Amino acid sequence: MNIKKYISCLFLFVAFSNCAFASKLPDDVWKFIKAQIPAAKQRFDSVVTISDDVMYIPLYPPSEKSVDKISVEYSYPEKSLNLLPEVILFNNGYSLLKVFKDKDGNYTLTKKDDLPVKVRLGLMPQDMLTPAGLKIPESLKLTLGDLLIPSKEDNTLTLNDSEKEKMKSPYNPVVKRNEFVPTVEFKNKKTFINPKNSKFLEVYDSTSQSPLYELKLSSMPLKILTSEKTKVALVLYWSGKNLEIIDLKDERTIATIPIDANASDVAYNKKENIAYVTSQNANSIYVISLDSMALVKVIRVDQKPSQITYCEMDESIAFYDEFLQKVFNVTRNGDEYVVQPMGTVNNVSKVMADVANIYAISRTQDQLLVFDKVHGKLINTVELDKKPTDAIMYGTKLFILCSKEGYMDIFDTVEGKVISREQLSKDGFYSKMTLIPNENNILITGINAKNYLLYSLDKMQIVKKQESYIDVANIIIIDKAQRL
Repeated sequence: MNIKKYISCLFLFVAFSNCAFASKLPDDVWKFIKAQIPAAKQRFDSVVTISDDVMYIPLYPPSEKSVDKISVEYSYPEKSLNLLPEVILFNNGYSLLKVFKDKDGNYTLTKKDDLPVKVRLGLMPQDMLTPAGLKIPESLKLTLGDLLIPSKEDNTLTLNDSEKEKMKSPYNPVVKRNEFVPTVEFKNKKTFINPKNSKFLEVYDSTSQSPLYELKLSSMPLKILTSEKTKVALVLYWSGKNLEIIDLKDERTIATIPIDANASDVAYNKKENIAYVTSQNANSIYVISLDSMALVKVIRVDQKPSQITYCEMDESIAFYDEFLQKVFNVTRNGDEYVVQPMGTVNNVSKVMADVANIYAISRTQDQLLVFDKVHGKLINTVELDKKPTDAIMYGTKLFILCSKEGYMDIFDTVEGKVISREQLSKDGFYSKMTLIPNENNILITGINAKNYLLYSLDKMQIVKKQESYIDVANIIIIDKAQRL
């Protein structure tokens, strides 16, 4: 490019750089993309994700051309949009550049150097969260504008060498410290464990029983919710008013979402990839999209919601107010949310729901209380074993972990009674159940337990007991995936 053209380009960037901040693709462009690629999602910074392995960086034109109908003006290679070409230029001037991962693990863009001028004069969104270490070909350097690309070292949660040295203690035992022994069920899985009273995530795979490395979070997490669909984790903290979204593939924080007060609990809408986060002090439920990585709505309520659940059958929400000690059901009527009281329960440890009922577990009363959604009243009280702390709904059954003596109570929602009570283990206080992705097995972990348990939901029994030397507070299990 000669100096005259270069100055012209700089003028164009100055002229329209402000419009590329906090940007979103135009509605007509986005509708065209969605029609061709239904799986496409637009992130909060307008990056387009197609799948766990495919993403596109958008380029905004110096001046948008008005067109009657959006179409693809140019693609490389020349193929339809749904076949995911490397470069896509629309007839109104907007472009998409596919992101690749080379053999050294670096992110790159297309190597084609004779792209149309309309593509080379495009500008990346200036608020975009770029892949760490992204390598920009010389022909596309101008598309960066003022956007800075972080290095891998600057943009990761992984501890550097100096931080690792600070953590070493001569008083910590070397043998069996933080050992988590993976079994065959963890093949092709990646496991992140947050130990008790720690702000670190220990990272394991199926090849080693010691952590491969550690990730440093902002503070001590209260809860961590994982989206298997987008391979991200939403982290709620004990202190602070921010939620954080972590990319589990690149192991970095990709979004910080401020809320009005500390978070209390979180529920997951798997179909829409949405998280519902409660805050007692803010009298609110925050709706977070794990596709766009952004806050999409705040539901204000008169109550102080703590524990929360989402029912996909009727798209309703249920929550518990520990100050009122009452359970509530929330239904949607257009843009409005209707809150209906169900009944009183003491010290709820878990709330679940199906299309007909809400199920609340009282930790101190050792009971399961069943409320009818339609009539808003208590219809059944079931005695459980001592200290029920966690539960999972699977089909028409509730698997309830009773921690004091290590029992599993299985409640059949059709029969309305406990159909099985099995002692799992007495060694330690087992208090957490985590579903292993794409399996019907759950991982049962606890504090001061030197083992973890694998439990089959289909067989309704323990299938494996494995030695472990880490006190688990939070655990994340995902299928391994690498972006192309």
